[in-house]
Amino acid sequence: MPGVRALWSPLPVLLLGSTLLLGACNRPAASSESASTESSTSAPATASTNTAPTNTAAKNNLDAAPPKTNALKVSVVTPKQGQLSVARSSSATLTASRDSQVAALTGGAVTSVPVKEGQTVQAGQVVVQLDDSTLRQSLDTARIQLQNAQINLDQTRRNTGQSTGQLESAVTAAQANFDKATQDVRSNRNLFALGGVSQADLTASEATLAQTQSALSQAKNTLAQNGQSGGSSLALLQNQVQSAQVAVRQAQDNLTKASVRAPFSGTVATISAKLGEYVNTGTAVFRLVDAGSLSADFNVSPADAAALKPGTQINLDYGGQTYLAEVKAGDRVAGSDRLVPISTRIYGAKSLPVGGVGTVRYRISLGGGLLLPTGAVQNDGGGNAVYVVSGNAAARKTVKIVAESQGQVAISGVQPGAQVVYPVPPSLQDGAGISVGK
Repeated sequence: MPGVRALWSPLPVLLLGSTLLLGACNRPAASSESASTESSTSAPATASTNTAPTNTAAKNNLDAAPPKTNALKVSVVTPKQGQLSVARSSSATLTASRDSQVAALTGGAVTSVPVKEGQTVQAGQVVVQLDDSTLRQSLDTARIQLQNAQINLDQTRRNTGQSTGQLESAVTAAQANFDKATQDVRSNRNLFALGGVSQADLTASEATLAQTQSALSQAKNTLAQNGQSGGSSLALLQNQVQSAQVAVRQAQDNLTKASVRAPFSGTVATISAKLGEYVNTGTAVFRLVDAGSLSADFNVSPADAAALKPGTQINLDYGGQTYLAEVKAGDRVAGSDRLVPISTRIYGAKSLPVGGVGTVRYRISLGGGLLLPTGAVQNDGGGNAVYVVSGNAAARKTVKIVAESQGQVAISGVQPGAQVVYPVPPSLQDGAGISVGK
């Protein structure tokens, strides 16, 4: 029946589904048994099944630094503030600021040499004596001529004085006669008006007045002429006396030139004049050196010259001894070799020979900053840097090199008191874990 077929048709399907469900429930046990059998026969399979897979895919970055899991053991130094300097040396020539070849100022034969080479003399001391007999005679002659000129002048003054006195007396007498004649004429003129004297008496008194007036004028002229003549004579004689005085001084000066003296205090280095030989005017007879003005002269680079300011003290080594020297002021113009000349004043070196060669030693300050061993500064292409301790890690600090010399370097860019890694391990990197060793 169609209705009955329709009602029972799902039953076989339901039974089949139930059978399949039961089979699925029994299958895991069989699979587990099979897996257990495989694990007992294959160890690799067991290891594989023991590693639990993750759901996140592994990433591999080749540029990443290796993991910092181990701390590097390092040593550190603490930089201190200071100046970095360098020692220099140079050969120096000993010179004297007062080194004179003393010449004879007059000619003559050498009669004596009262000092020896190497002897110290004072300014004005005679070193070489020339024959002065002729010069002494010239001085005596000049003195005699001066005496004669002075005698002539004194005699003329006396004569002129006497004549002047007589003429002045004559003028006085003539003046008195003139005054009396004038008074007589006035009196006679009054009397003539009253009839007391005659015309002849009046005329005679007037004639006398004219004569006394003429005599007074003559006396005055004579006195004036005598004064002019005496004055001219006196002036001429005074010039002669002055000329004779100049001649005496010149003769005295020539006489002193026969004694060749030291122009300043110093040491007689050499004496070229020989006893008995004739020396011409202008010929050098000895060499005088002022040992107190000894200096050491040397040449340095322009950079060193800028540091060697006037007053800087340096050392001079000569003959196994060390002397103190002080840099003097100077023009400091570099020569064709681009070196700058430096001159120094030497103290306590009177025994050093002029022209000798010694060695000067001095120090040049290169700059100041924090002082570190040169190896503490690294240059990895990113500039100069040091590694400082920051907690348990190394921190890279960029620094500026101020100066470097003899295994030390002066830097800036790091705080005083910082712990700087030294020596720097080759594998040390910025941020690496470190352990400071003792």
